[in-house]
Amino acid sequence: MSSPNNLIINKSKPLIGNLKIPGDKSISHRSIILGSLSNGELTISNFLTSDDCNATIRQ
Repeated sequence: MSSPNNLIINKSKPLIGNLKIPGDKSISHRSIILGSLSNGELTISNFLTSDDCNATIRQ
């Protein structure tokens, strides 16, 4: 019996290569907030520059 909540994943070959995902404002905000809780230097790749994210940095 099939249910709309079931997910079937078949075995596949491994993914080989590089993947670059566009910046995301929510992830960018979280990276700033989590980075502010740490000590030392923070490097964020593929950061989405927006007014909201820049305001979070200024806080």
